[in-house]
Amino acid sequence: MINSLGGSGGAEHGLVREISRFAPDVENTVVRLFEKDQIGHQLEAVGIPVIPLGLDASSAGRNWPVGARRLRSIIGDLKPDVLQTSLFAANLVGQLSTRDTPILSTFTLSGESHLLQRYQPGAASLRASMLRKVAGYAAKRENVSFRALTDDAAETNIGLLGVDPSRVTTIPRGVPEFEAERSRAELELPEEVPLLLNVARQAAQKGQTDLIEAFAAIRRSVPAHLVIVGRRGDASAALEGSIASHGLGAHVSLVGYTDDVGSYLHEADLFVFTSFMEGLGTAVVEALSVGLGVVAYDIPPVREATHDGEFAALVEAGNQAAFAETVLAELSSAERRHPERAKAILESHGIEAISRRVEILLRELAA
Repeated sequence: MINSLGGSGGAEHGLVREISRFAPDVENTVVRLFEKDQIGHQLEAVGIPVIPLGLDASSAGRNWPVGARRLRSIIGDLKPDVLQTSLFAANLVGQLSTRDTPILSTFTLSGESHLLQRYQPGAASLRASMLRKVAGYAAKRENVSFRALTDDAAETNIGLLGVDPSRVTTIPRGVPEFEAERSRAELELPEEVPLLLNVARQAAQKGQTDLIEAFAAIRRSVPAHLVIVGRRGDASAALEGSIASHGLGAHVSLVGYTDDVGSYLHEADLFVFTSFMEGLGTAVVEALSVGLGVVAYDIPPVREATHDGEFAALVEAGNQAAFAETVLAELSSAERRHPERAKAILESHGIEAISRRVEILLRELAA
């Protein structure tokens, strides 16, 4: 089996976890669209060979014919039983590289059209429209099946690409059991104040400037500290500017990327999530998996991930005042941890169970 991956972020880290837990008789080779990077080194560390296609990340939308041609050559050499692809560019490259090998492509994109146009650069352009037409053509090939991370992602992509719903299976991304490796003192975080945690890359769709506005209001009532874990992105300058304008520099920690998310999850008092658009909202599921309380914007993937909102306090997206009020209400509650939610999430989203479901689907396609 070849796993053809594109982009970088939570979706890929989840896939690394999954394929590293497949049965020993499943041989994996991962083909990277771009040059070998942190994800590639993580894969090699667990014994999975990595082949970079060498595309330019900034022009992947234009270079898919080159990628498809190079992947076709690799498939000819390796003769895999099944090809698994993840994220839009890799799905397109994979689907156009072969008509013979069974393909399982993963749907992560989720959201209404106005959100896609707002948060996906160039989504409303003529080039993007033509690319979706090519993607729709490729997705209808008989050897292509799909995995959606949520029912909302399935619905979104079925509508965009016009594929047969019977060829789509919803299987969420799995989460591991996170261990705490460091204390607040070791993480250089204050000990005696409520700790709010947000895990998301610094991108406009993650709504972190909304979070800062809400946090400024929260600070007027409670001496809380906010930690934002996630790599820099298109909203980093705006995020830093908002923190500075509210004079919150001493009360907000921008951690950047870290392998030790578990320590932050275990040390936090509440998880806060202001994303306007998600594929799954894996960070929310991870927070729930350690029993952490969650306040989040009410968007379809997050509602789905939180058992129809039962496991989280959901707030109308964009309502910063209501978000701040809800956070304060949650902080005033005596119940800061929810072990029964953690147990339910690990039963439905645990990495071992999810890996088995994905492996069974791949074996069915290969057969």
